[in-house]
Amino acid sequence: MLFRLVMLIFTLMVIQGTAKQPRSIPKYTDWRLPRWVLPRHYKLRLLPFIEEGNFTIDGQVDILLECMEPTTMIVLHMAEIRIAKDEGLQVYDLVESRRVPIQSYIEDKTRQLLVIGTKNETLQVGKYYKLSIRFVSQLNDKLNGFYRASYTENGINKYIATTQFSPTDARRAFPCFDEPGMKAVFQITLGRQKFRIAHSNMPLKRTYQNEDLPDYVWDEYETTLPMSTYILAFIVSEFEGLDSPEIDLQDRTKFRTWTRPSAGKQTEYARILGPRVLRYFENYFNISFPLPKIDMFAIPDFAVSAMENWGLITYRETALLHDPLRSSAADKQKLSSVLTHEIVHQWFGNLVTMEFWSDLWLKEGFANYLMYVGLDVVEPSLQMGQQFTVQETQKVFAVDSLLSSHAMSMPVKKRNEINGLFDSIPYAKGPAVIRMFAGFLGHKKFQQGLTSYLNNKKYQSAVDDDLWKAMSNQSIDALELPADIKTIMTSWSLQTGYPIVTVRRNYDLQTAIVTQERFYLLSSRNSSEFPLWWIPLTYTPDFNTTYQAWILGTEDGIELELPSAPTDWIIFNIDQIGYYRVNYDEINWKLITEQLLKDHRAISTFSRSQLLDDSLNVARAGSLPYYVAFELSRYLRSERDYAPWASAFRSFDYLDRMLYQTPSKDKLREYVKWLLLPAYEQIGFDERKGDSHLLISNRNQLISWACRLGVAECVNNATALYKSWMAQPDNNNWVKPNYKRVVACAAIANSGDEEWDFALERYLSTDLSSEKEMLLYALSCSSSPEALNTLLEWALDANSGIRRQDSPTVFASVSANPIGSSMVFDFVLFHWDKMVKEFPSLAVLGRLVDTISQTLDTETHLENLVTLSEGGKGDLGTSTRAVQQALERTRINLEWKKRRFQTVTKLLDSWSRMQTFSKM
Repeated sequence: MLFRLVMLIFTLMVIQGTAKQPRSIPKYTDWRLPRWVLPRHYKLRLLPFIEEGNFTIDGQVDILLECMEPTTMIVLHMAEIRIAKDEGLQVYDLVESRRVPIQSYIEDKTRQLLVIGTKNETLQVGKYYKLSIRFVSQLNDKLNGFYRASYTENGINKYIATTQFSPTDARRAFPCFDEPGMKAVFQITLGRQKFRIAHSNMPLKRTYQNEDLPDYVWDEYETTLPMSTYILAFIVSEFEGLDSPEIDLQDRTKFRTWTRPSAGKQTEYARILGPRVLRYFENYFNISFPLPKIDMFAIPDFAVSAMENWGLITYRETALLHDPLRSSAADKQKLSSVLTHEIVHQWFGNLVTMEFWSDLWLKEGFANYLMYVGLDVVEPSLQMGQQFTVQETQKVFAVDSLLSSHAMSMPVKKRNEINGLFDSIPYAKGPAVIRMFAGFLGHKKFQQGLTSYLNNKKYQSAVDDDLWKAMSNQSIDALELPADIKTIMTSWSLQTGYPIVTVRRNYDLQTAIVTQERFYLLSSRNSSEFPLWWIPLTYTPDFNTTYQAWILGTEDGIELELPSAPTDWIIFNIDQIGYYRVNYDEINWKLITEQLLKDHRAISTFSRSQLLDDSLNVARAGSLPYYVAFELSRYLRSERDYAPWASAFRSFDYLDRMLYQTPSKDKLREYVKWLLLPAYEQIGFDERKGDSHLLISNRNQLISWACRLGVAECVNNATALYKSWMAQPDNNNWVKPNYKRVVACAAIANSGDEEWDFALERYLSTDLSSEKEMLLYALSCSSSPEALNTLLEWALDANSGIRRQDSPTVFASVSANPIGSSMVFDFVLFHWDKMVKEFPSLAVLGRLVDTISQTLDTETHLENLVTLSEGGKGDLGTSTRAVQQALERTRINLEWKKRRFQTVTKLLDSWSRMQTFSKM
């Protein structure tokens, strides 16, 4: 009753007063906000001006505060905002209906805090106060906060005002308590010109005239449910919206997509898929989506793939738009994956939010894992489940093999530390560990546990203990787990890295000693840590019968009786469900290799992929002779499936980079060509009717590598098709959409300036965002250093035609070209200060550093990275951890050249002479 009375007073009362600003104020030095007062309700009004010469925002925010501890300070977030001078900041005691005198307020720009000190008065526990602030902020062009993006429609340049608040940029739009655990309800009002349309998280409540500006109106929205600041969203645009055609799925939730008018037809697939995914997860969680609508916007300039704002999801155009005649199967998979990921967030992240960014994996790990689960049901033709280990587990192994990796749950405070968390650990390790968890818990109990967790914590924030508690209440006694769920799972969520399980068989006794230790790629390291995990072991002698056991988190190994005869192989970690690598004694590796050469299909596709990835990476680390891994890889001449080839190509790419400047490069390429030719010739260059999604994906990677290795038919086909396009530029059917990317890349790599200039012209003129992305990649395939350098220069030139959002793509793509790898690194170092300013938020700069440092392998590279890490180039921005990882990666590459190069060179010489690998 008291709260309702306070809310009424908060909404209606208007008290005049002025905040005085003496210089003295108590100092607040923490990066986290105190919990002395908590926000309960925001009344926010914003008027963005969207016109050349005036990109400002007039705003007012009234925040209802509940006092939790006696205090003379109110501390909240604010960045790049100017508070109005006259009566710009006021505090009211709502219980006593009076103004609280303010001693002063200051902005801490380093911590992005607004610190308010009261004058001779302590705020009292249990009382409600109103903080009222009038301010002006900027509609910036940095792709964060409340920002502006531009696009061209019918030759006219137009603007859209949109938001990207995650993780720490709501404070740029309005003063707020910008931490995920500090939830409140929001009453939003947006001002706009009459010819535009505005959107926020909730449906429109009413529109009324702006009395001061006759061409403007105010749009007031329904009050939100309790939510975090980072999932708020505001958009003011001239976009057009289309309803989902799935009428029967719109009974509770209105689903619409919005885009620039000329792209409306490209939203049909998203409009169909979105409601279907939403309904699937309503049934999966047994929890209805709580909002009355979902709007999905395709934003022309967007820093990330998408953002899950509650009820107003924003996407980069390539992640929402799809042309059935011009988009590829890979484009469709990207759209489906991103859309599903964002809809899962409506529960994991929005309904239940992690208490702080330290547990980012609680939302990103589940969003990514459940994306695979959902799409396998809603869009099974994409075969997403069959891609999991390649796309997630094996990819993140590379990062999590580093000393400088970090745990899934990672304490952070500072803004740059928070941005640095948005790497592959929460996004890929998170889902990989969750997949293992669901595997040993059982999918039904896992699903029930998720529902319990969401119901227990809805509209609240959570920590990982809340998840383990909910999972522990699912009648798990029958599972006979070796410890409680929290003990088992925190060994994975709180520890950095992952184990390698080594299986050493006693063939006489038919037993094995199975041990664990952390897997590192760097052999020479100073580390006194010896972490142990609770490891669920699965193993099989035939893929008909599965055996299970546990290595306890209190011991480094166990002895097992094996079901295999001495002459039979055994394979652990079936289908790579567990988040760990496996190594064997050489006899067992030989038995596995013999089986693969005899009949590889006796071993599951997932496990064949795992065997390739494990053997080549364990050899890379020096724990397995390289000849064992190379011998096993010979079976690939019989392999036709996507996942094993994807795993092999990732390792071959590393070897190709390490050998690129040496004579051994050609011998490696001859070997890989010998392996892939049977698959390339059978699967073919041309698409066939009825080809599955994974067959198309496999054909793509085979074509890419065949052309890279100089297979004549591949290169000739690619260049001929590209020249036919040059002859008829408006012919969109010059090649099947699924192969435009690899064909254009191969053609440009094997051609000259004319072909490159044509791709650039098409990039600047096409209206299809996915085609722009394809052409930008193709431009980076050039063998001309001058062309690559031009592309890099344009990536930082606002007038070049390359959007700011696409700049990281340019750097990543040029870095993937062996000719451009060092060039990108030198370019980024030279322009470091500008890079920090260009990519100030999220982990864009960190991901960029991660991408371009994969194959740095000289002492000069190392020296430059040391200089960078020590501040020699200035502020590291959001890339501090990424630079440390780049340093370690370069040391790993240097160590590889010192310790493994000669061995690999001799093995390749042996194969080149005798078509076999001599034991070294």
